[in-house]
Amino acid sequence: MSIFKLSFTGLFLFLIFSSSMAQYTEPVPITGHKWLKEFIKIHLDYPEKALLEKTQGTVKIKFTTDKNGEIIDHKIIQSISFELDSAAQSIFNLVLWNPATSQGNNVKGEAEFALKYNIKSFQKLAKKRGYKHIIPPYVPVDTSLIIYQLKQLDTIPKIIPETGLKTISELIYSKLSYPEVASKLGLTGKVELKFIIETNGLPSNITIQKHLGGGCTEEAIRIIELISWNPGLKDGLAVRACYKISIDFNKGENRDGYIPNQQGSGI
Repeated sequence: MSIFKLSFTGLFLFLIFSSSMAQYTEPVPITGHKWLKEFIKIHLDYPEKALLEKTQGTVKIKFTTDKNGEIIDHKIIQSISFELDSAAQSIFNLVLWNPATSQGNNVKGEAEFALKYNIKSFQKLAKKRGYKHIIPPYVPVDTSLIIYQLKQLDTIPKIIPETGLKTISELIYSKLSYPEVASKLGLTGKVELKFIIETNGLPSNITIQKHLGGGCTEEAIRIIELISWNPGLKDGLAVRACYKISIDFNKGENRDGYIPNQQGSGI
């Protein structure tokens, strides 16, 4: 029996795994455990009814993945309330997984996903990120959880502009800080990321397609996590969309060397 736990600011995300096979690895989030914590911070919502009734606790979901990492079965094995169970289920539904492996081969696997709800910690998180509840920028939304490619959409995702910042280039540049280590080492190059823009306009499942050291990859991910979007549309519904972006780190060029490129975005 092996147990893995992740925690942040009093809100505990538990990934509890069991293994009885040698050289067996459990299903893991495609983002890796580190960035899964950040994903939860962005998407965590605490239903108002649960806040008013001061309901707290841990929701646990047991799930099974197939050889491709697709969820084929899941159930709540530890419940708190209808509201918090539903909130935890909504987050769980968004997570993409790499399959379990045995002796280097993809296999069917089981694991547990658990989310602890603590009111005081949620209030601190909400203050830090700048929003309490997540309000979709467009309704109605598609509830099928299907992920679309940009070419399949009627309308591609668009950033929600901030004051004085209308383009994604301006928005990213305004938030970017060239990493000190990369600057000292003279590192330049691209960070390429792939992620899902959810129906609520927030990014999820950020994966690294091309890494750049010196803190550049971490900075690129941090920036993407700060951006809100108008989601992609298909048949009049807000849908999940796969998005790719590359960010150039070239110190000394273009006002600190920031040039974003959106692959296949049409922007």
